[in-house]
Amino acid sequence: MSVQRYTKGGQVRYRARIKSHGREVATRVFDRKADAVAWEQDQTRKLRLGEWTDPKRGRVPLSAVAEDWLESRSSAKRRTREADEADWRLHIAPRFGNFPLVSITAAEVSSWVGSQIAAGRRPSSVTRYLATLRSILNYAIADGRITVNVAALAKAPSGGQSRREGVHLTEAQLYQLADACNGRYAELVLVLGLGGLRWGEMAGLQAGDRVWVPGRGLRLQRAVLASGGSGELFVDTLKSKRARTVPLVDELIPLVDRWAGEKVNDAWLFHAPQGGPLSEGNWKRSVRWSAAIKAIGVPTLRVHDLRHTAASVWLGSGADPKVVQRILGHASAAMTMDLYGHLIDQNLWDAARKIGGTTGTRRELEAGMTKPPVEESGL
Repeated sequence: MSVQRYTKGGQVRYRARIKSHGREVATRVFDRKADAVAWEQDQTRKLRLGEWTDPKRGRVPLSAVAEDWLESRSSAKRRTREADEADWRLHIAPRFGNFPLVSITAAEVSSWVGSQIAAGRRPSSVTRYLATLRSILNYAIADGRITVNVAALAKAPSGGQSRREGVHLTEAQLYQLADACNGRYAELVLVLGLGGLRWGEMAGLQAGDRVWVPGRGLRLQRAVLASGGSGELFVDTLKSKRARTVPLVDELIPLVDRWAGEKVNDAWLFHAPQGGPLSEGNWKRSVRWSAAIKAIGVPTLRVHDLRHTAASVWLGSGADPKVVQRILGHASAAMTMDLYGHLIDQNLWDAARKIGGTTGTRRELEAGMTKPPVEESGL
């Protein structure tokens, strides 16, 4: 047993030493022999099972690990990295930044989650902060600094995973909105509301992205997004990182051709007034978005809700969910139905009315019941 008794300042102490391959890897001093023995046995067990970590490595502040974690996120999309950095800087670092890793407890994390809710932050936002802290601590585990992710033991706030159900317009309301918007850029409402594009996907279109075979459409290959910090526009890959082609309804074909004009292939299809790609914020100010959505009686409508409108229009027209999945760029038709299945509920009642109704089935049955019975031939 590697527990040694010694006296310091007239007080008996016990030093426990842990060795691996003949080298001392950890040591700790206790007032009681039983505590020293228990610690030494626990550390030896972890060494044997491959679960041991150097206690010194867990004494660094969380901020030191977070810096390395943020650097490791370089392959993530820019907006994701910006959100990670903001979550850390604004919400996690003020509470835990100076805490040694090993000192953070599940109870403290739960208390922090509760304080965020008490401060009025949305459950979905607090759930994201907690997910970021969990990711940082997972990185610390992979780096051999701790063995347990205490943030994984803390419960996310109820309602934190709930998704905001998008507002969608009827087709008539969509055209009313386009009419209520101001200027030449107003017609882009129809591109978003009939094409199902995300704003960044539409802003990222170039003249050379038009396709003619097997029919008229747009090839989505990039997105133009705004930095969450500075608002600077940058070109990024699509959300799914996979290019896709969306068909153009007849009304959009002349609109797209007019914007393309004689532009070279790499020119922005829907360019800003001074050239370059469109910014969502500038576009909303240009078309007087706030006034337009109030004018049609939907004051909470977001630009992204035009994508929900497209899903509603396509599904309501009887389009197969697999078709709508391809248009929206979802990973599967099941995902499309999970998000928008409620939009085709009306189709259920339309189908119900047809059974025994407009098809004439009920009348034929009733007529059959009133016909005189056929005389048997006696055979």
